[in-house]
Amino acid sequence: MKNMHKKPWFGFTEDKVFGEVMSNKEFCKHVLQGILPELAIEDIYFPHKQEEINDPEHYSQKDVRLDILVEDYNHNLYNIGVQTTNTDDIARRMRYYAAKADQRYTLKKGSTYRSLKNVYIIFLCTFTQTEKTPIRNKYLTINSNDQTDVLQDGLTKIIINSNGIPNGDETKTLLNLVKLMKNLPVSGDTYFDIAQNRIKEINSDEKWRDMIMDYETKLLEREQDAEEKGLKRGIEKGIQQGILQGKKEGKEKERITGIKKLIGALKDFGGTDQQILERLEQDYGDSFSKEQLEEFLREG
Repeated sequence: MKNMHKKPWFGFTEDKVFGEVMSNKEFCKHVLQGILPELAIEDIYFPHKQEEINDPEHYSQKDVRLDILVEDYNHNLYNIGVQTTNTDDIARRMRYYAAKADQRYTLKKGSTYRSLKNVYIIFLCTFTQTEKTPIRNKYLTINSNDQTDVLQDGLTKIIINSNGIPNGDETKTLLNLVKLMKNLPVSGDTYFDIAQNRIKEINSDEKWRDMIMDYETKLLEREQDAEEKGLKRGIEKGIQQGILQGKKEGKEKERITGIKKLIGALKDFGGTDQQILERLEQDYGDSFSKEQLEEFLREG
């Protein structure tokens, strides 16, 4: 029987698509200028995709992956990333990204602190943090006793909310960016025409689709591994039995949710019920019976 599931659309905010589209130098500059109209961005150094920043001398520190890292000809540094899940840590995540960028890129050995480059951490968020959130929120370091007193530390954090409320100050480019983030058509802008055509090309290319699917599967596996390792560490520390049981039940619900998401993805990519069941038995046969997996398949 032919699978009638429609193939998923990989939009602008999918990691690999975002990196590829933003690698167009002119489009990237166009977007940056639309987000930061107060700056005169003459030109930029060609963007770097998925730039990893780590400290080889401190292996225990958490590494970060900057989606797009750009420097303009005035030596301002921009980190542009996409956040699709509200993990309640956006502010601290931005702080850490800025710290790692400083560590690697903003100050050369032998230079003074006055030589530190200005850093702009920009997060494109597809979720609303609070009600009536504006589309663009700009954060500086200010004096809590006098909000007109801005500490000139060279750090600016910007959050773009695709579900935010317009206040009339947004540039046309920023409003078009929000449309692109929401997979809505954009017209009347040559740069966005190029971006939309590239997204269509990616979705029409089976090699690209396979690569994106493999990438997302690896991310899911990494999250599952992290959950399992976290649970093992908790057990080793002797968590009280009652709490332990609660965590176990919560994790099982999370795993079932993950299984159903995997079933949906495999169906979208043309997998038959038999093929999907075999995959589930291989990955989850130690935790769930065949009858349970068949029930998940029917529900999925």
